[in-house]
Amino acid sequence: MADSPRRSQPKTSARTEPACEGCPALCCHDLVMPILKPRTREEIDELKWKLQYDTVSVFISNQRWHLQVKGRCIYLTDDCLCSIYEWRPERCRRHSPSDCERYGSYFDVRMETPEELESYLSRQRRGRRKPKPRR
Repeated sequence: MADSPRRSQPKTSARTEPACEGCPALCCHDLVMPILKPRTREEIDELKWKLQYDTVSVFISNQRWHLQVKGRCIYLTDDCLCSIYEWRPERCRRHSPSDCERYGSYFDVRMETPEELESYLSRQRRGRRKPKPRR
C-alpha cells in the first residue's frame, strides 16, 4: 500500500525561530484566507451560509476581509513546533512573528455568526447615510 501524502513528506526535527519560542502556535491552528468584502446580496448570503458552521469566522484587519477556518496544521508537533520547518510552504515562510496574535488582537472586527455579519453590515450602511439637511 502506498504511503498517504501526509506520510510521504520529508522528515526533519522540529525547529522554531527565536521569536516563536514558547508560542502556542496560534498561526498554525487556523486557516486564514483573504476574501473580498461582500457587496451584493448574493455575496452576503454566501458568506452568511459559511458562518453557519462553528469552525468558520470572518474578520477584518486593516480594512481587509478574511475567512478563518479553525483547524490544526497536520505538521504541528505536540510541543507546537513545525515538523517540516525546512520544507514549510512559502505562505508559512512569509508569516511574520510581528503579526502574531499573542502580542495583541490581530483583527479589528470579528464575526462568528450570520447575525453578527448582518449587524455589522447594517451598522456600516447606517454610518454611510448622509444626514438630511435641516431647514
